[in-house]
Amino acid sequence: MTPTASRAAALLVRSVGRRGPAISVSASSVSRMATVDRSSVRTAATLSAGDALTKLATELPHKDVIRYQHKNIKWSLKHVDYHSDSLANGFIDYGFQPGDKVLSWLPLHFGEQHILQFACSKAGLVLYHLDPKQAITDKAGATEALKRALEVTEANILVSQEAGDDVNYVKLCEDIIPELRIFDCGEGMPFFTPRFPHLRVAIHTGFDIQDKRGMEPLKHMLLPAGTLKTRLRDLGMSVDGATPLMGELATGKDGMPVKGKVLTNEEVVSQGVWPEMTGILKKEYQEIEGVGVVF
Repeated sequence: MTPTASRAAALLVRSVGRRGPAISVSASSVSRMATVDRSSVRTAATLSAGDALTKLATELPHKDVIRYQHKNIKWSLKHVDYHSDSLANGFIDYGFQPGDKVLSWLPLHFGEQHILQFACSKAGLVLYHLDPKQAITDKAGATEALKRALEVTEANILVSQEAGDDVNYVKLCEDIIPELRIFDCGEGMPFFTPRFPHLRVAIHTGFDIQDKRGMEPLKHMLLPAGTLKTRLRDLGMSVDGATPLMGELATGKDGMPVKGKVLTNEEVVSQGVWPEMTGILKKEYQEIEGVGVVF
């Protein structure tokens, strides 16, 4: 019998001795009780942000949690869970696995950014973020920053907005990844660039593929099949609160991105690193301000 089981048995015997006649409890029964108890505690303590969202969406599917003023779109817990689960499933179907890295070049107030955060949690991916606002006033500096970020993070996935604030972000991506100009995602061939050999796909948030066939539209990555858990299980992998989720990007002395520490799901949520995610998991209604695509 394990020490935990022994303590459980002793407590049970003392309790029964005080309250009534003794009952027969085998060592194996107490051991199973202790094992079940440890398992339930471990599961509760290590729930990932994505799994926590799914649990909430099951309990309160129609609870409104976020509204984007620039789109006049309001999402409930079920909406957020559905979209993020579809994206996470799409990532796994594409061939990505827990531990792979994503670099987001999206504004922090975009709904796509918040769905991406939960999707990375569900799929076990590590999400880095590079602020795209620099491109508004310094396109050359922004492309250099993006280049450095891709190098230091070794990102497997790049996610960018199509355009905004009179900036064509797709063209900026093509400036540092010229293979995007000649590659066609529709041909079904794997993407490769010797400049960033770890990069496997570049994604944009636009709705069409005209003049940007080298990048996948985000909507094409969605796979609402409800098979995410099965896919992860088939890979022999699982995601919990200890799974890495967020990679920090700081600014070095030269003004370029440098990689910082990596935070787990539990650390991201407990520290409130992503306020929108934290608010959603607290079931708090949020109004997100900000300007949409202006081009």
